[in-house]
Parts: sequence; structure tokens; C-alpha cells
Amino acid sequence: MYIIKSIVEYIWGRSANVHQTDARTSAVASDIVNILLTGETHEDIQKRLKEQVDTNGWSESIAKAILHGLNDAIKAGAEMAGPAADALMKAKEAAVKFAKDHPVFATLLALGVLAILAPWVLEMLGFGELGPIAGSFAARWQATYSGYVPRGALFTYFQRLGMKWHWPR
Repeated sequence: MYIIKSIVEYIWGRSANVHQTDARTSAVASDIVNILLTGETHEDIQKRLKEQVDTNGWSESIAKAILHGLNDAIKAGAEMAGPAADALMKAKEAAVKFAKDHPVFATLLALGVLAILAPWVLEMLGFGELGPIAGSFAARWQATYSGYVPRGALFTYFQRLGMKWHWPR
């Protein structure tokens, strides 16, 4: 119940000493926030959190410090959005300049990317190794032919690629 009360107080701003914590509480809260932000699997996060709580116990001040740390992490992420957008724009400009300066090399790179992605795209469209995948775009497309797919149709070309050109697993 103390945890829920702490969360509600922090969200509504009723607690004046949210930022006042001792060194041990700060260290525990910092460790827990880092665990939550690592991007590990759910099971690993649960295990590490359980270890932290079992070792250090749980208190209202730790809950408040964790909420403060998560709040700071969210604010830092929001502050990084601008620089990240700027970096993306600069990368895009550099890629366009490279493509204009080296059209042959850029074409070869594009063809290489297409060759890598084509099996995946074909499978996502429903062109499987054993024929059209039931309920997929390819199956609906095949149904428009009413049982007869003419030789040389684009559908037959994609299906042949889907049956021969497998996505590496």
C-alpha cells in the first residue's frame, strides 16, 4: 500500500521531500532505474529487481527515488529528441550527397539492400516456399485469377521467387 501511496503522491506532487534521499537509497534507486532502462528481457529484469529488493528491502523513500530517477530519464530522452532529429537530418543530407557524387556505387548498394530484403518482402506478401500463404495478399491476388494464372503474369514471377529465394533463418 505504501508503494501505491508513494506513486500517487509523487504524481500529484503532494510530497515535499521527493528529492531528499540518503546515499544508500539513492544508490539502490539508481541501480533499479538502470536495471529498468537496460533493455534486457522481462525475465532478466524481474530477476535483477527481485535481487535488489531482497538485498536492500523496500521503502517509501526508495520508491520515491525510483520515480524521480525514471522522471529524469524521461526528461533526458525528451531533451535528446531535438539533437537526434538533427543528427538524422545530417545523415540524410550526407547520404543524398554521397548518392549524387557516386551514383554507380549508390546503385550497387541499393541493389544489394534489395537483394537482402527481397526474400523477406516476398514472404511478408505471402509468397511462401510451398505456394501462396493462406489469408495473405498473395492468396487474395491468386483468387482474382479464378483458378487460372496466366503464364508470364507478375504473380507467377513473384511466386517463383518466393519458392526459390528463401529468407535466411
